[in-house]
Amino acid sequence: MNAITFRQAWEYGGFLMWVLAALSVIAFAVCVYVSFAHRRGALPDMLEDIRRAKDPEAAGGRIADAMYASVEWLADIAAIAPLVGLLGTVLGMFSAFGGIASDVAANAKPVVLAQGVSQAIVTTIFGLVVAIPSLAAYAFFRRRAAKRIAELEELADEVLR
Repeated sequence: MNAITFRQAWEYGGFLMWVLAALSVIAFAVCVYVSFAHRRGALPDMLEDIRRAKDPEAAGGRIADAMYASVEWLADIAAIAPLVGLLGTVLGMFSAFGGIASDVAANAKPVVLAQGVSQAIVTTIFGLVVAIPSLAAYAFFRRRAAKRIAELEELADEVLR
């Protein structure tokens, strides 16, 4: 069996590989940001924001909403990446069968079909490679955000009494 190199896979995938690469970079950046923003050491700053607010309950709600919103980016990427891969699948199949249709008179060669199918498979694989870790990170950081919010609520109750 002939294995293809990463470079060949990238070329087969076409321009959608750049979209998937951008999504993976954004997902990584969000993970780094959320790791920093949701650390336990950030709780005193959040608590101080709540303490200084005219309406502490509303301020706490805004902080909780912001924490969840930052994590939602990972869920969005996890949903979009497989769709980009699916788009690559459709474009690859369109290319494959379009190539066969235009080459029917010249006895369509299997290589024409194989190239389109390769694009389809490669973009699907890379879409899943971006989506699966993004979804796992979303689940992890969503639970972490819920835990930090619960800790913040407990601290705020103690301080505001």
